[in-house]
Amino acid sequence: MARITTDMRQVKSENLVNRDHATSNRYSLTQALSRLRSVKPRQNPSTDFVPRPLTLLQKLSLAPIKSSDHRAIPFDIIVRQQFKDLLNEPISKQHQRYFSKYFTDDISTKTFTIKEFGRLFQLTSLLTKRILIVFNLNESYEKNSISGEDIIRIARLLWISPMPIKAFILFKLFDSNDKDIISINDIRSFYEQYLSEVKYFKDEKRLHEIVEIFLQGFFPLNNENQQQQQQQELNFEQFHQILQQNPSVFQSLYLISIPDQDNEDDEQTIWFKRWLMYIKNNANRIAFLILYMLISIALIIYVIIYRVIVLENHSVPQVIARIGGMLVNFNYALAVSLMLKQTMTIIRRLYYLRIFIPVDDHIDAHRFVGTMLFISAMIHSLAYAINFAINLDGHSWFSLIFTTAAGIGWVGHSATITGVILFVLLIIMVICSFQCIRQRSGCYQLFRYTHYLFWPIFILLVLHAPNFWKWAIGPMVLFCFEKIYLFKRHLPKYGRTKLISIRIEDEHVLSLMIEKPSNFNFHVGEYINICLPNIVRNEWHPFTICSSPERKDIIRLTIMKKQNWTRKIYEHFSKEQNSDNNDMAEIIVDNLSNNSETNSRNMSLYPREITFTDKQKDAIACIEGPFSTCTSYIFDCEHVVLVGAGIGITPYISALESLIYQLREQRCKCSRCGTMNYTQSVLKNQKLKKIDFIWVNRDIGNVSWFRNILDEFEAEQESYLASTTPPERTNSQEQRSRYLDIHLYCTSIRSNEQTMLGNLPYHLVANMYEVIRHEDVHTQLRTPTHVGRPPWKLLFAKFKAEHRSTNVFFTGNRIMADEIKKHCDEHSFRFQNEPYF
Repeated sequence: MARITTDMRQVKSENLVNRDHATSNRYSLTQALSRLRSVKPRQNPSTDFVPRPLTLLQKLSLAPIKSSDHRAIPFDIIVRQQFKDLLNEPISKQHQRYFSKYFTDDISTKTFTIKEFGRLFQLTSLLTKRILIVFNLNESYEKNSISGEDIIRIARLLWISPMPIKAFILFKLFDSNDKDIISINDIRSFYEQYLSEVKYFKDEKRLHEIVEIFLQGFFPLNNENQQQQQQQELNFEQFHQILQQNPSVFQSLYLISIPDQDNEDDEQTIWFKRWLMYIKNNANRIAFLILYMLISIALIIYVIIYRVIVLENHSVPQVIARIGGMLVNFNYALAVSLMLKQTMTIIRRLYYLRIFIPVDDHIDAHRFVGTMLFISAMIHSLAYAINFAINLDGHSWFSLIFTTAAGIGWVGHSATITGVILFVLLIIMVICSFQCIRQRSGCYQLFRYTHYLFWPIFILLVLHAPNFWKWAIGPMVLFCFEKIYLFKRHLPKYGRTKLISIRIEDEHVLSLMIEKPSNFNFHVGEYINICLPNIVRNEWHPFTICSSPERKDIIRLTIMKKQNWTRKIYEHFSKEQNSDNNDMAEIIVDNLSNNSETNSRNMSLYPREITFTDKQKDAIACIEGPFSTCTSYIFDCEHVVLVGAGIGITPYISALESLIYQLREQRCKCSRCGTMNYTQSVLKNQKLKKIDFIWVNRDIGNVSWFRNILDEFEAEQESYLASTTPPERTNSQEQRSRYLDIHLYCTSIRSNEQTMLGNLPYHLVANMYEVIRHEDVHTQLRTPTHVGRPPWKLLFAKFKAEHRSTNVFFTGNRIMADEIKKHCDEHSFRFQNEPYF
């Protein structure tokens, strides 16, 4: 079985090699036959040799061939005969075993419906019908039944066929009438059906535009003779020549195969090696956790020694209750300290502090410590309840719990009464903090207001326990100072400002353009809390600033309509824009390219920009901050990988825009020739050398949110790379290197490896569009759009080979975060994750 798998892989690799070396315009008979033999799988003479009569091509190959013979046999006849021979060739035992494993069963004796056949090969209904026509199975299509043996034959031919046969299969997909000639209308009809079926392009005008551009690649206009019209038909040889003239389009033929279902497991890293990598990449987090555990253990030991040895109190419930009370003091103080946002911002800006303090995880740490606080409080309360049940001292259990009869407490023996109130408040606070509640529609404010209960909890704890104030005084004083400092948000120079405009990007996203207060300064990757008091009063919500600090006039926030506040804001401005408001000016802006008259969304609805006047109350805005996140030290790294899922890319747009400004500041003109150049000494002294920007979207139309910035960076980088190199640095080793590589992924389209033949028409269109227009078919950027999920393993291996040190920054869902973090651990990359608000 190992040998079979090896042979199959060798055949597949040989097939891919054939793809890259198919460069001649004509093939002689001998060349075609030798190529066909080179891709056939090896056969074991002892088990798989089956005597069979020689085919016409084999007889011709054994006969002496004159020098002019290859001219007498048309190329299309050679390939057509190859196709028939491969299709009718008996299936070897090797292939039978392989496809039994591939289809997880021996399907040779079974029958399938046409729909089931399409699912096996991941085909649309149009491709299912056309592929059956190519393989002369029209009768099976009409009967809605196909045998397993025919399926194996189709799979085998798709898998092992050389590139000329793959080109022939593509040709026959377009030739639905079996005329051996395809017309411009044949391809147009095929693509209009295919693209409307897969719904990759939502706008019908855009769909027709893409099809016409694709047709230009196969039926170009001849400008030499104005009277000559556009060619309307192609035979196979002409079709094959056009494919070869466009290598990127020709390489699409490798998709004429079957999806790879090799289930062999990757080599598993030894478990202790994984632990070593994890410890290395999370040293400060582990150190913090160990320190937390050591302090907790030390406090427990202290309480036991003091209560049992010094005070000679041998009551187990009382000792346990005191342990719980001590841990409540410690965890409360630590929970408040972890939410000192201004303090965290200062720590992030000091390199050596953030190395040792896991400030990037302060929100997760706050949740963990809050959970431990609740557990400690439950232990404290339960232990005292048990102690009262054991030692009633002539009182009822209820009187000891709900009155001052127990005679304990710092102020008026009120420990039991305040304890009951604290118990209720803490339970309410914890329940309303659950993720499933705070993210539920209409429940965010419930979480927000119940979290303010920490103030009455603080007061009650001071009355409840005599030593609590010693633990809490420091963090609470800092917390109060921060709150007083943040009152500057009501001052015009720091926080009280107005909206300049709002851009409704699409049906889910809008961007706020806010006038930057004169004394408001921020760094890359920081966020602010914003309140629009005339729309939703007294609600402050955090959003990352996605404009660069170099922009002196505006602050841009891009937010997605989800629940609560964001939905209210989106719906308010959508309705406001549709109303007849004389104070408001509406501007219709092109979605992707300001130079394109037709685009992917037809410009009928989105995007729309609303500008505001000074008189409008809705334009009033208050901002609080800025507050830092881990993204704020991107420029302290040598190589960074910025990964964002959907709207999660906003923290990194600020960094890209800032990098554009930095490049522009280094522009200089030669005083002699006037050519553009860049100050290399400044750029080389910057620590950040390279950014890999990975944006994963389900809807590729999301690129329109920040297309202008990506387009500007592409243009700036091209200008930088094309600028004249100083004479003293003309050595080839001193060539300019790219600052940014953009990787765009669309997950709504399945990857080529998963669908193969099902993605072939799309892949052809995308590649031909790029050849003709020199831009991506979806985004009109120079950067191509990849389909499917990112191949993290291959990408990270490439980064590891090219860079000495790499830092990965991620914003998105936890499932993707866990997957990326696993690969970061494997390659010893440092992983930073934006907090979940």
